[in-house]
Amino acid sequence: MGVTEARRFLVVGRVGDNSLHRHWVADTATERTWDLQLNAYGHDESKIQNGDLPPVIDRGTKWDSLVRHFRAYPELLDRYDYVMLPDDDLMMDVRTINRIFEIVVQYDLTMAQPSLSYESYISYPIVLRSAPFRLRYTTFIESMSCCMKTSFLKRLLPMFEEHFTGWGTDLVWTMLMEDPAYRAAIIDEVSMVHTRPLYVGPIYKTFAAQSIDPQQEIVTLRESFENTPDAMLIYGGVLRNGRKVDGAEARLRNGLQLIASSPRSPKPYDTFRFGAGSLLRIVTRAGFRPEQLRPVAGSRAALWFGKSNAS
Repeated sequence: MGVTEARRFLVVGRVGDNSLHRHWVADTATERTWDLQLNAYGHDESKIQNGDLPPVIDRGTKWDSLVRHFRAYPELLDRYDYVMLPDDDLMMDVRTINRIFEIVVQYDLTMAQPSLSYESYISYPIVLRSAPFRLRYTTFIESMSCCMKTSFLKRLLPMFEEHFTGWGTDLVWTMLMEDPAYRAAIIDEVSMVHTRPLYVGPIYKTFAAQSIDPQQEIVTLRESFENTPDAMLIYGGVLRNGRKVDGAEARLRNGLQLIASSPRSPKPYDTFRFGAGSLLRIVTRAGFRPEQLRPVAGSRAALWFGKSNAS
């Protein structure tokens, strides 16, 4: 499989027949810094011919399909520095994606995601755009549009081979690197729109057909580590003017912003509650700094992320 020589970044879109990926590349006047490859679960192959690399047809679920993708083409994880893995119901454009890659390089992030706009369908208020920030350092990166160093994705592939729903992985993966502090962030300077209502995508029909319980995968992954956090936390940030702030100021600004914005949130009560919780954690999580997760002895996680395998 050929690759573009000049670009350091790769976007692999997991796409169906109604995918929005055409919008990602529609602005042909703006130079892209990234290559696009489509990993397709749809049936109309005429809709997946606008990538830079040849499309791949795989009608499994997102994460087991992506595992097969990178196992089949391991050179992709050597050629590119970062890879972004967006779902097909996300509205973004060339400038948005360019800026995401600029920021992850500038701040040497191992993982990141763009924030969600207030027009989006959301699962977790933590990912809603927080206007005071350029980015917020976090223990939680959602799986719908994660961006990560390719070297780190290599380490995660064994986990996805067994936990291929992806559920639960976003609760732990920001802390699987050796020194996770300030390595994962939600990027507020740019945001995307999640256009599809929750729990209605084709993947949920696949889970049901295969009698897969994603909630059980969450439980299994959380129980695989001794020190899994009991909450999604913000522990620092960079303001729009470039000034870095510590955990207390980040929680204060983020909490107040969420409370003020909760009436226009798609989940007003949850957003207000998370904002209030952020204020409370100024005291209860004072000085919090994420640490590498410790796999439970004898667990599958110990095989993947034990000390001998840590990078």
